[in-house]
Amino acid sequence: MQSSSPHNPFVLGRSPTPMNVHAHAEYLPPKTWQQFEELCADTVAAAWSDPALVRHGRAGQRQHGVDIVARRGNQWPIGLQCKRKSRWPVEHLTTADIDVEVAEAKKFRPKLRSFYILTTAPDDAKLQKHARAISAKHEGRGLFDVNVLGWSEIARRATLHRAVAEKHFGTGGAAAQAPLLATWLASNGGLEISGEGLSLTCRELAHEFRDFPSGRIVLRQRESDDIVAKLAAYDGRQLTNDERRARLDLRDKLARLESEEKRLSEGLRLLLGDPSVAVWMFTIYAESGDAPRAVTGFVNHELDPNKSLIDPQTIKMRIISPQDPEIWRSRYITQAQWSSISALIQKRDKRFGRGGHTKTVSELPDDIRAAVAIPAVITEILRQLDSRPLEELRKRGFLEIGEWRIHIG
Repeated sequence: MQSSSPHNPFVLGRSPTPMNVHAHAEYLPPKTWQQFEELCADTVAAAWSDPALVRHGRAGQRQHGVDIVARRGNQWPIGLQCKRKSRWPVEHLTTADIDVEVAEAKKFRPKLRSFYILTTAPDDAKLQKHARAISAKHEGRGLFDVNVLGWSEIARRATLHRAVAEKHFGTGGAAAQAPLLATWLASNGGLEISGEGLSLTCRELAHEFRDFPSGRIVLRQRESDDIVAKLAAYDGRQLTNDERRARLDLRDKLARLESEEKRLSEGLRLLLGDPSVAVWMFTIYAESGDAPRAVTGFVNHELDPNKSLIDPQTIKMRIISPQDPEIWRSRYITQAQWSSISALIQKRDKRFGRGGHTKTVSELPDDIRAAVAIPAVITEILRQLDSRPLEELRKRGFLEIGEWRIHIG
């Protein structure tokens, strides 16, 4: 007779625990520090059952040697520092590196209980010994213990947790499901990265999305980070009713900001990662450099607290779906921008005859197309995605961003 023991996997209605196909596989470290940091965060959260684990600053912002703040049982805070080293030639972590990070970690507040350095460099017995020596000295002084985990150990721990392994290494180790390709910061209603740095990053991401079609971009606001820090002050103590109300107010505000961030992240992925949109951004509009201007225009407009206010001196421009005139998005352009469009229309009238041109997004002056019209198209596509699948929009021409029509006045 079959046992009814809860430990028997063959009891009726149960299935044997699937074999972990990741356990004996070898994986290369992630290509970017963002991917590596997220892998570390997910692994530690799963191993320590810590749903409250946060990436310190939530966007790769380091403070006193700490990238991730975690809780293990009743031990809090535990600091983790993620050091991605190049894969080839192999770059090793040194004892001097450890000393520098430990010195920084001593400044973290509240004081750390434990400190981990996680690195893509190979596991190294010499570094482990150095970390144990520091821990022994710290014990007598009431300071944190120090631990160093190399890439092999990190991969081993990650693959103990199926959800983490499949997210970062793919089902069966084939490919990561949704690797984090970039984390961008915004503050005071504007994107922080700009200029040539933004231009180069956009081009790099276009290639990254070809390699990782399911990749992600994450945008975070520093205002969100400030709220996370304030919320941490309420942890681990009995709260008065006034404090509970104050904490809830912060959580409400954080939820609103995170909703904005999610929407912006989706829009950025669409702008830089969708193959239909990418043709326009990086082939058709490559020479005019639309990508960084469109990214900035999209983020800054969506974060503008006054975007619903209409300046009476501006002129309304409708950006209309290529196939459905009932779907459109409006933007208000300045008199100077209207003059730029008018000058272009007059120039084309002289060359091609009156009418029949400057009717689509592609025909707008470069700066207006990139900074105003394309961001409006992306915003409307996101709105449509609330009720329709992306592939339906693709078939209906929504992602042919240059073919959206314009009407001014």
